[in-house]
Amino acid sequence: MNTRTAVLATLLAAALTGELVGQNRIVARTAVLIEGYTFDSGLVYDKISEFTVPVSVSIPVGRLASVTLSGGYVSVDLTSADATLLADQAISGMLDTEVRVTLNVVPGRLLLIGTGAIPSGIKTVQQDELSILGALSSDLIGFSTSTVGTGGNVGGGFVGALPLGRYALGVGASYKQPLSYQPVSGRDSLLRQGGELRLRAGLEGPLARRTYLRFAGIYAARQKDQLGGQTKHGVGNRIIGYLALSQGLGSAMSVTLYGFDVFRSNPQIEPTALGAAILPRGNLLALGGRLAFALGRRTSFTPHAEYRISAIAVDTSDTTLRRAGSTVRMGAELRHGFGWRTAVVLQGSGVFGNVVQAGRDINLRGFRAALKLELIP
Repeated sequence: MNTRTAVLATLLAAALTGELVGQNRIVARTAVLIEGYTFDSGLVYDKISEFTVPVSVSIPVGRLASVTLSGGYVSVDLTSADATLLADQAISGMLDTEVRVTLNVVPGRLLLIGTGAIPSGIKTVQQDELSILGALSSDLIGFSTSTVGTGGNVGGGFVGALPLGRYALGVGASYKQPLSYQPVSGRDSLLRQGGELRLRAGLEGPLARRTYLRFAGIYAARQKDQLGGQTKHGVGNRIIGYLALSQGLGSAMSVTLYGFDVFRSNPQIEPTALGAAILPRGNLLALGGRLAFALGRRTSFTPHAEYRISAIAVDTSDTTLRRAGSTVRMGAELRHGFGWRTAVVLQGSGVFGNVVQAGRDINLRGFRAALKLELIP
């Protein structure tokens, strides 16, 4: 199950309702992220590290529209546990350039959104480099960048918000159609992933004077893939739920508890030119919390912790979910705002846990460090 970190780390309900607040300034963000993980014996590799530099710019177009461009650079190194089975692998290059156009049709109530991805990333790899892509897809670790490139895509949708007394209801729908590309060097077969329809709904508002609730749900239905002109199985339908509860503690402190669940209903195991696409029925559950301290007018410190557990079915004939591993990640974030609407964020975290391989628990451990910069001139 490949769950992109950007989706899971975002407050889904806020993305539905808060997104309707218009931006009238240019917003630029960039970061440097470094992460590395080691594994005990039992896998074909024993270490993987990733270096990422994401960049995004949002530009207002008049009072009712904006354009957001995002991209970046990624470098991944994988160390083999047995050179006779797999040599050390490395892959690096630009990421796909994503474009998002937002039109505020009814201010504060309705947005129309157009999306697209220019295939500037690493869309074609060598056969041995597929092991890197498989490692990056781990939902237990949640790599900062889990996909290094595709053939691009086009899509669109809408986001709307309605007041419900003290609460706000957000609804949305989007459709994305990926474009064809050659995934493996030296093979003529083109891969075209199935189009995906996403339906979203979210609710947020105060439960008490200093207590705030956010809830969101997403249903994603995806068509089957095409490989070399032949229809193949896809990743199946997914249901995503998110719940967060925030509580103010005094004038300079707040605590937030959250959880999200990603369930894939359709078991699929299909041999393709990319190697064995093992996509059994599965579920990912995460529970976490963070405690935010204000250390001054412009500085905040936020320690956080998150527990993840994954379960998958053995194959298509037995759909009983069995534990596939679990992780605990703990860390902290230090944010400081400067003049001229500039903010710097330092992040650090460590993770430990295990993955299940052939009935064995294989321990893992690792870290992530990040320096982020936000500029609103």
